[in-house]
Amino acid sequence: MAPHPDQRMAPADFVVVGASHKTCSTALRDRIFVAPADEPAVLAALRNGGLEQAVVVSTCDRVEFLGCAPDPKKAFQTARALIEMRLGGETLEPDAIYEMRGHDAVRHTFAVASSLESAIVGEAEVLGQLKEVHARVRASGALGADLDNLFQKAFSAAKDARTNTAIAEGPLSLANAALQSIRNLFGDLDDVSALLIGPGEMGGLMLDHFRQYGLRHVVVAGPTPDRAASAARAYDAHAATFDELPAALERADLVIGAAGTGREIVTAQMMQQAIRARRRKPVFILDVAVPADAEREITSLEDVFLYDLDDLEMIARSNRAARDAAAQEAWEIVERHADAFMNDAAERVVGSEVSDMRSYFEKMREDILAEDRSLDAEEATRRLINRLLHQPSEALRAAARDSEDDNMIAEAARRLFAMDDNDRSGEDDMSDGAGQGSEKNES
Repeated sequence: MAPHPDQRMAPADFVVVGASHKTCSTALRDRIFVAPADEPAVLAALRNGGLEQAVVVSTCDRVEFLGCAPDPKKAFQTARALIEMRLGGETLEPDAIYEMRGHDAVRHTFAVASSLESAIVGEAEVLGQLKEVHARVRASGALGADLDNLFQKAFSAAKDARTNTAIAEGPLSLANAALQSIRNLFGDLDDVSALLIGPGEMGGLMLDHFRQYGLRHVVVAGPTPDRAASAARAYDAHAATFDELPAALERADLVIGAAGTGREIVTAQMMQQAIRARRRKPVFILDVAVPADAEREITSLEDVFLYDLDDLEMIARSNRAARDAAAQEAWEIVERHADAFMNDAAERVVGSEVSDMRSYFEKMREDILAEDRSLDAEEATRRLINRLLHQPSEALRAAARDSEDDNMIAEAARRLFAMDDNDRSGEDDMSDGAGQGSEKNES
C-alpha cells in the first residue's frame, strides 16, 4: 500500500550556493576556499544541514556547494552559514554569494562544465577539475545517485558543446600564440623556469600547453600557504606565497599571471629589482588574468616582455565575433541538455505517482469484485466509478468552501482528466455521483 502523502519524503531539488570571479573578490574566495583536507568535514556539515547529497567545487575561480535537498530554503541557510563561519562571521558583500535551485542550478552546473562561466570561455581546465571532484566524492561513497547522474549529464553536455562548436579553439589559439612568442625569446623550453601566479583556469591551460613542449621547471604562487600548496600539488610543482613573489620573480624566466585579484600584484618596481638581480637576463610575462595582474608600466622596462590577452589575440588573429557566436551556440546546447535533464527527472517523479495511482485503482476494483462476484458489468462499473470519485468529490467541495480565489483543485482536476476535451454530457452525474446510485452508503 502506498504511504500516506504526509509521510512521503518531498522530492529533492538541485541547489547551488557559491561565489565566483563574477560575483566577488579573489580575497573573499581565498578565505572560503575548501582545501581537499577540509572537504570531508565541510561535506558532513552540508549533509547534516539538509543537503542529502553534496559536493564542494573549489577552484581558483569559484567556490560552490552543490547538492540535492528536499528543503532548498534550509539548504541555502546551511550553505550561507557555513560560508559566514569560514569568514569569521564577517558580513558578506550584497551580491557576493549566489543561490540557485532546480532548472537554474542544473543549467549553471552544465554551463560551468562547458567552461561558459569561466573567465576565459572555452578553457578546458574546469572540466578536468569537476571530473576530479566527481571521482573523489564518488569513491568516498558520499555522492548519491541523483548528484552522480547530474555530473554525468553535465559531462555529456560539455562534450557536446566542445565537440560541436568552436569554443575550445579560442583558448588553444591563444596558447599557441603565447608559445610562439616565448620560443622566439628563449628557443626550447627545457631550461626555462616558469612562475605561475594564481593560478586561474586560463593560467593552468597555458601551463599544461607549455609542458607539452618541454617546460619542466615550475613554481606556483598562491595567496596563502594552503592555496599555494594545493595548487602546487595539482600541477606537480613547487609552491610559493604572494609574499614570496619578489624572490620568485628573480628566478623566473617565464611569468604567467592568472590570479585576477583586482590589483596589480606584479609591479614595475618589483620587476626592475628582479631584472637587476638576474643581471639583465630577459623575462617574458604572460598576463592572462582578468583583471590584469601586471602593471602596464612594466612595458617601459628593458629586458621585460609583457603580453596580455589582447596582444595574444592580435597574434592569433582571433575573431571575437566568431568566438562570441561559438559561445552562443554552446549556450544553446547547454540549454537543451538542461531541459532534457529536468524533463527526465520530472517524468521519473510522475512515473512513481502514476504507478501508485494505478495500484490504488486496481485495489478498489478488486475490492468491489471480492464483495460480490455475482455483479454484472454495468453494476460493477457503476460502483467502481462511485467509489473512485468519492474522495475527489469531497476534496472539490471542501476546496470550494474554503477558497476565496479560483479553485485550483477544480482546475487541476479538469486538466488531469482532460474534461474540456471530452463530451461533457455526464458532468452533472459525475459531480454528484459519489454517495448516490446503488452505493448510497459508499461514503
